[in-house]
Amino acid sequence: MAQKKKADSLEELSYEEGYARLQEVLNRLESGDTPLEESLKLYAQGTQLAAHCAAQLEEAELTVRRWQEQGDTIPFDEWRD
Repeated sequence: MAQKKKADSLEELSYEEGYARLQEVLNRLESGDTPLEESLKLYAQGTQLAAHCAAQLEEAELTVRRWQEQGDTIPFDEWRD
């Protein structure tokens, strides 16, 4: 049941929140003073956060590509005109 609640909260994270949490996990792992068991839990959490962030980036990229296909975007070099 706790895993389900954790997964639900992960899905609710924005990209920025997920990335910030991932940075926290990495900092703790890189500190070198985390016990092995906790390090393994942090590693598992980090892989889940990385996958969540990657999925959100992919979704954003697909959205932008759809806009481009529909002609709703302006080429980047002309965006200020």
